[in-house]
Amino acid sequence: MNQFIKKCFWFFGVIILANLIYLGVLFCGSQGFKKVYDVHSFENQKYDLLIFGNSMALDGIDSEYLQQKGISNYNMAIAGDHISTSLMMFEEYLKHNQKPKVVAIGLSSAIGRSYLNPVAFQNPEVEFFYHPSLAENLKNPPLLNFQWLAVDMLKIFMSADHRRAQMILGQWKTKKIIPDNSAYKEQNTSLVDYSNPYLAKMVALCRNNGIQVLLVELPGSNDKRNQIPFIRTIELKDGQKCTLHNLNNYTLTQNVIDAQKDWLAADHLNEFGAQKITDYWYQTVLKPIFSKE
Repeated sequence: MNQFIKKCFWFFGVIILANLIYLGVLFCGSQGFKKVYDVHSFENQKYDLLIFGNSMALDGIDSEYLQQKGISNYNMAIAGDHISTSLMMFEEYLKHNQKPKVVAIGLSSAIGRSYLNPVAFQNPEVEFFYHPSLAENLKNPPLLNFQWLAVDMLKIFMSADHRRAQMILGQWKTKKIIPDNSAYKEQNTSLVDYSNPYLAKMVALCRNNGIQVLLVELPGSNDKRNQIPFIRTIELKDGQKCTLHNLNNYTLTQNVIDAQKDWLAADHLNEFGAQKITDYWYQTVLKPIFSKE
């Protein structure tokens, strides 16, 4: 019996150690994982602009470029995020930091309704830091909960492009190039839906705190873009009216983005494309706002 107990302790000890080592590897090697920890730990920060969204905003909005233009900002976007998680992160941010002047919400309707999915889903990395739970970690330990990040670790080990990539002011910057060889085709724009209740709550939270909110559709590959005007008014679930800037307009982006040089994957901009689209957004939207100050 004593031998059995010893083996059990040894077995569970090895499992716990393996998970702790894996967490250490993620902290050291996964910049995205470390970013969530950093954001969750923010205190007394003062940014004039916060950017939320999923991986399209994470890759596609160049915070360093905006910083150089004089806008203090941080890219809060998290890969695989849902608007409900962005809302929760922003609520927590406001408890411990000074409120920003502007919040930008990067939308990804080009690739479907993931970010504005009618059914809210949780981000495992965000939940791990924002809602720590011993019971949940025992039931779903890091080796299982973050198993997809092991693939990222392997990419870093195998690929010089991944090793050279950087997380700067929350934006994932890489010079990796995968050309967009897709062809434009007319989109059914009636599928674009802004009725998600969490989006309305996020906008209401901003307005109740005197924070200007910007909604921006990020560009997808050629075959995912549309001809919806760059500036349009939309109505949210609760009846609020918002101005939306559509950077997914094909005619607009065709003159900004180089299909052969500015993409790192389908619908995701590399740092060259991100700087170009961010410059356009800055010149047309942000500069007029911040130049008034």
